[in-house]
Amino acid sequence: MRSLIDPVWFLLLFLTFAIFVKVANTKLNRVIKLLTRVSISILVFLSTGVATLIFDQILATETSPKSDWSPEFIFVLGGGYELGANAAQDFLGTESIRRVNAASALWQKYPKSKVVFSGRQPGTETERAATRHGELSSEHAISLGLTETRIIIESTSSNTREHPTEALKLSEVKRDSKIAIVTSDFHLRRATGEFKKHFLSVESFGTGDAASGLSWLTFVPLATHLDENAYRIKEFAGIIISKF
Repeated sequence: MRSLIDPVWFLLLFLTFAIFVKVANTKLNRVIKLLTRVSISILVFLSTGVATLIFDQILATETSPKSDWSPEFIFVLGGGYELGANAAQDFLGTESIRRVNAASALWQKYPKSKVVFSGRQPGTETERAATRHGELSSEHAISLGLTETRIIIESTSSNTREHPTEALKLSEVKRDSKIAIVTSDFHLRRATGEFKKHFLSVESFGTGDAASGLSWLTFVPLATHLDENAYRIKEFAGIIISKF
């Protein structure tokens, strides 16, 4: 279902229809031409860094906790990993690396907290153990200085909605536990909203990956921009779905 929440396939499908399907009705033909121009404009806009900047301003909601606040648990939400030819060759995806890096730095500030690597990767059940994502994340975190005894792997949840519900099933985690969540900037708003449904004290921390400024490339349509903005469109869809 996630693949269907993507702006590219819909816009390209409509453009293909407009190009190859001939309509005899003059008024309808004008409407199709107008919608075609709109589709092209949207596709170009979504291929620029300008769209990324706008989306990130809306989605990024990192909090600023009080100086006396200290988390009991730091939840690092899974960002995916890539399967290698064998388990030894598996490696974390970019978003996961960013999240582990940010969580490791946060733990240095709050060394008494426990770090929970939350989530398994759907679609890998027949090839890898559910704990594989957490294992890869733990290995990377330990290399950055995080103490192994402070790590917990939660490998049951498979999406944002399940992260907090599965968190509550951990023996030490309570509804009134002080929780810090670490995830990608564009995922902060939705993740924070889900955790606040189940916990009384939640602070959110991003990875600092949002674009920091303008350059001439910001205005140039690029495949990398389109890829980044597809993730953000999915986040907006996820936020809407989470309301129901």
